[in-house]
Amino acid sequence: MMHALVEDAGHFRQGGVGVFAGTQAVHIAPPTSRVPFLMADLFEWLTQSKDHLLIKSCVFHYEFEFIHPFSDGNGRLGRLWQSLILKELHPIFAYLPVENMVFQNQQRYYDAIGDATTATDSQVFIEFMLGEILMVLKKRQGVALEVSDTVNDTVNDTVNDVLRHIQSNPKTTIDEIAAHLQKSRSTVNRVLKQLRAAGVVERVGSDKAGYWVVVKCNL
Repeated sequence: MMHALVEDAGHFRQGGVGVFAGTQAVHIAPPTSRVPFLMADLFEWLTQSKDHLLIKSCVFHYEFEFIHPFSDGNGRLGRLWQSLILKELHPIFAYLPVENMVFQNQQRYYDAIGDATTATDSQVFIEFMLGEILMVLKKRQGVALEVSDTVNDTVNDTVNDVLRHIQSNPKTTIDEIAAHLQKSRSTVNRVLKQLRAAGVVERVGSDKAGYWVVVKCNL
């Protein structure tokens, strides 16, 4: 893909690189000496992991960007690899490349990479990508309904877990929810913002001394 675009096309980078959103550094990649070992570990995980292909594709995509194995083109290659993995789940992904999914939300894509790196937890990136996949599939309902349902179930599981915890512990905090559910704080915070915006939950009082009220719930 990078032939004639960079001098070292097809070879691992020999210098330091990172992910940038404009002039802002989102992520500085691991040292060059670690790249071959990290890539070998990543592909071994891909072949051995028993996780659902939806999750595997997102994790591989994030880890590829984290390693940043090449001097250029890492974003395009990472998104291509996710498309290739998803194609094993359903042929529709051969015609709905991940590249197109994130094109309209590039800043959120970079933010998800940055948040996941800061949290040292790919959960943030996984949920972002699942949301993008779900949105695209919903526009083509009937073409890949079973895949859409699987993505929707995965996203809804986190929302339902947060709601159940709030119902049983109204005075709980975001940090306590994150620890209990083994999710990142940013993931829980994002879910709560969505629930509050939808009028599902309300926060009464301060962040420390207040409590949660579930206004409506279909659990």
